[in-house]
Amino acid sequence: MRYLLLLILIFPFVCTEAQQNPPLRIGIEYGSYGMAGEIDDRWEFRLAKTPYVSQEDGTGSEHVYGEGEVDYAGLKSELSVWGNRLTLASGLRYTRINQQISPTWDSQLYLYRPSSQGIELFRVRGMNESLGYIGVPLEADILLWGRLSNWQAYVKAGMQAGVKIHGKTSLDFVSKEMEKYGDEIITAAGDAPSDFFLNTYGGLGLRLILNNGIRLSIEALFSPNFLTKDNFSLLTSETYGGGQLSVSFPVNLFQQSRKN
Repeated sequence: MRYLLLLILIFPFVCTEAQQNPPLRIGIEYGSYGMAGEIDDRWEFRLAKTPYVSQEDGTGSEHVYGEGEVDYAGLKSELSVWGNRLTLASGLRYTRINQQISPTWDSQLYLYRPSSQGIELFRVRGMNESLGYIGVPLEADILLWGRLSNWQAYVKAGMQAGVKIHGKTSLDFVSKEMEKYGDEIITAAGDAPSDFFLNTYGGLGLRLILNNGIRLSIEALFSPNFLTKDNFSLLTSETYGGGQLSVSFPVNLFQQSRKN
């Protein structure tokens, strides 16, 4: 599999003047999808008591809302085979994941923390986590219709492996004086997000091929599936569908530009 990946990455830079319309392209992509889920068990919150919230109603993390968003951008190479019915693609992709925890009502939260002296309470507005990964996707799409048309519909499936290059988890304290305890609380809660992730994904796409061979694509993404565990420290995440835009350029277009 790694030799196939290397082949796909290198081939766009190889001279292919013998083919008038080479099946090799270089592309860029951008996509996004949403996340939600249960609050991770390591965190326990309570709503601050207000005239609208009784003490009983304020207990339990069910009153805390978790959500997130995943954005990614990448550079990829594409190879079309089987009479342009099947396209293989791979490259490099940067993925940024943002997650937030906030109260379901417009109120402050108490974060409960067990300690050697009992239970400590910290008043917070919420929590945030921002993670960045560099990944290598390997994907394939097959045409549903339009092989001889400028408009094509296709279905896509892929897998991506990535490593974390940066990450930060933070508490939004009500009192600035409490910020000095933030790192200690987060460290005591347990392991940080994993340094490696693996997920699978798929989608349906619509593609327009211009006369010069440039491809413009828009895709509706199905909910991705994370195969690795402990990817995040705030949520036991559930992902939603999203969308992707991409543009790819045939290699001979760059060769023609050099000649001119």
